[in-house]
Amino acid sequence: MNQSTPMTTTSVRQAADCLKAGQLLAYPTESVWGIGCDPYNEAAVQRILAIKQRPQDKGMIVITDSITRLAPLLAPLNDAQRDAIVASWQTDSKRTDLQYKQAHTWLLPIPPKFADVIPVWITGQHQTVAVRVITHPMIRELCQQLVSAQNPFGLLVSTSCNPSGQPPAKNFTEAYAYFGEQISYLPAETLGYTLPSQIRDAITGSIIR
Repeated sequence: MNQSTPMTTTSVRQAADCLKAGQLLAYPTESVWGIGCDPYNEAAVQRILAIKQRPQDKGMIVITDSITRLAPLLAPLNDAQRDAIVASWQTDSKRTDLQYKQAHTWLLPIPPKFADVIPVWITGQHQTVAVRVITHPMIRELCQQLVSAQNPFGLLVSTSCNPSGQPPAKNFTEAYAYFGEQISYLPAETLGYTLPSQIRDAITGSIIR
């Protein structure tokens, strides 16, 4: 199968191959569907911005599979800041009541030695990177497949699967209705979270969204 051609697949490995070949991929997250790509492929990121009609200066959320993998980005924070972030990523994975589960994205300052590791087309006009450890097991596995020398944090772009101004897709049917055969798809259920995802500043703890 030609991984450079958009496809619908239930194979995480095939989905990872699509991303590595520069494809855009729609996939389930905790509450809604996301659309993503290899964050180190500038052309792929620009395609997402184009089909979503989203300006680059807003920046892009990225996800990964492991708190440990992000340790170098968390290290410069103080204990209280780091504990709050880690607790937010651990708590939801342990909750059983979907009513209280919520995905948490944090704006992390980028340490100087990683300034060249996080692309400007991901950070936009910001000096931070918006990152989340995702709890969806299939997408965690997908992020693991993306780890490489260029992508040491196993990052995957994760912006809502919708054109700007439209509601995010909640399933494969809605995602396909938005983007058709322009992109690839990894059909599966979301985790059923009902609360919208939250974005917070790692330094101040303030809620951005």
